[in-house]
Amino acid sequence: MLARELGIVPWQMPIMDIFWQSPTAAALRQLMQAQVIIVTSRYALMSLEKSAIALPASATYLAVGVATAKALKQRGIEAIVPSQTDSEGLLSEPALAHTDGVNLVILKGEGGRTALLTNLSKRGALVTEVVLYRRVCKAVDQGMLTTFLQQAKGVVSVASAESLTCALTATPTQLRRQLMTLPLVVMSQRIADFARQKGWVGDIQVATETSSSGLIAAVQQCRL
Repeated sequence: MLARELGIVPWQMPIMDIFWQSPTAAALRQLMQAQVIIVTSRYALMSLEKSAIALPASATYLAVGVATAKALKQRGIEAIVPSQTDSEGLLSEPALAHTDGVNLVILKGEGGRTALLTNLSKRGALVTEVVLYRRVCKAVDQGMLTTFLQQAKGVVSVASAESLTCALTATPTQLRRQLMTLPLVVMSQRIADFARQKGWVGDIQVATETSSSGLIAAVQQCRL
């Protein structure tokens, strides 16, 4: 709604399916005993809800982005959000500076976020990764993509490095080359760096916050 009010026409092209996973009994025990819990996405919370699992109230919570923090707040939980909304930003938070012997749980999807596990383990934290969903790439609607590429001032946005990988893998070579010349909006510098490594040649704008408003503001900057 906000995008349309600002004259932006959103094109939604699903490129991944999400499959929910219930935590193992051992992972669930660690979650209930955790002193610090890092939530990497709203999908992790949705997965817990689907399994009818409530989060412990006594833990300290950190959220990767504003949207995830808002989702936690809707569940009555206040979370720390780093100003730099990525793994590196989280690791710089004072709440994670002294974690020797601390029971720490990371709620996440399958794959990724390896820097959190590696660095927090080095700091002495007793880290448990609880994998709650996995993403699977799906076919791109080539007709829709072709029509989109014919539009003036097109801007591409992806929510994760995994989304970008799926989009590039599923797009035919000719369309992929054209797609990669467009401006790209991403949620973190990590994804921007990943896009460059993949050969993205268009301008890349990093949103100042991981929220709908932050994303829209970044899209507007691309269209100036």
